Amino acid sequence: MQDQFRYNSVTGNYDLVPLISNKYKYNDQVYAAYTTYTFKVKKWSYQLGLRAESSNYNGTLLNAKGADSASFKVEYPLSLFPSAFITYKINDKQDYQINYSRRINRPNFFQLMPFPDYSDPQNINVGNAGLNPEFTNSFEMSWNNAYKKGANFLVTGFFKYSTNLITRYVYRDANALIPGDSAFFSTYINANDAYTYGLELTNKIPVNKWWEMTVNLNIFNSKINANVPGQANLSQEQLSWFGKMNNTFKVAKGWSIQLSGDYQAKTVLPPSSGGGGRGGGGGMMFGGGPTSGAQGYNLPRYGVDMAIRKDFTWKNGRTGNLTLSMNDLFRTQLFQSYSESSFFTQTNQRRRDPQVLRLNFSYRFGKFDASLFKRKNTKADQSGGMDMMQGGR
Repeated sequence: MQDQFRYNSVTGNYDLVPLISNKYKYNDQVYAAYTTYTFKVKKWSYQLGLRAESSNYNGTLLNAKGADSASFKVEYPLSLFPSAFITYKINDKQDYQINYSRRINRPNFFQLMPFPDYSDPQNINVGNAGLNPEFTNSFEMSWNNAYKKGANFLVTGFFKYSTNLITRYVYRDANALIPGDSAFFSTYINANDAYTYGLELTNKIPVNKWWEMTVNLNIFNSKINANVPGQANLSQEQLSWFGKMNNTFKVAKGWSIQLSGDYQAKTVLPPSSGGGGRGGGGGMMFGGGPTSGAQGYNLPRYGVDMAIRKDFTWKNGRTGNLTLSMNDLFRTQLFQSYSESSFFTQTNQRRRDPQVLRLNFSYRFGKFDASLFKRKNTKADQSGGMDMMQGGR
């Protein structure tokens, strides 16, 4: 629900403005089934998987009395998503891995909702009920080297190819609020295709007994190809890089502090994100985080997170921990994008979330085999305690 009011100087009351107010409800259903098969042959390990998924989406705009005034429905047919992870173990310290996976990223509710949001008269947001999910085929080749106790060096080359990439698009149209005037509308379209390829380096370093550091550098090139009827083809390409450093300090028995910072250079498509808001992670209203741009690019951004953790061990052998964390410590995470066409240039600035202070407590009731719940991931093993930051950005 999004109600907009206007002050009435005659009555002294705030009157509802129906034209720029929205009340809506939606129903989202996803049907999926998956299977995995794991086996080993000498030094080779294999994990093969297959996921089948379909979904449907219903949205309804309500009038001031709560009755239906407009609705839309989107149905996505059954799709298959295979995956394969093949590892060759050279010795106890080194291995090679080849990965392939196909993934879906479905548009979120606000990207689909075709009802304009007039809260910003200079930049009116409207969804696109005709959006299709984006599909990504990912290929990776990596070499992992545990060169000393507690230390790892991981080199990964990757290539990702997406069809129907969900990307932001700005156009000019008539403004219903001001007859005879026009305004800019921000919406989303499906690009023809997009690709990203690059090289990622990750090094986990135990500096000493109380300090562990993980450094990550990702150098990549991205290109988006889009086609809008009646306009010239849109194409954007950018060489970019991403860097992150995570430090974990063991300051006392059971106590640790984690300090993490990252920097994303100018890019048209970050390699770890798609344009949609579901399937690849939650989406914010009209794009809270970095989105792909067929008409421009995302400007550089950076930020710092911090967490303090206390681990507990009780006499019965059970364990738990208490974590206090804060994202965007210095409030520098500003998401900025630049767009241009023959009739406009535009720079958008937004913050995905306010600074959030979180207090989490976890208690483990017994032992369990984590491999039953998630596949082994070499990159996750090198995260350097990044679980302390979960729930942050």
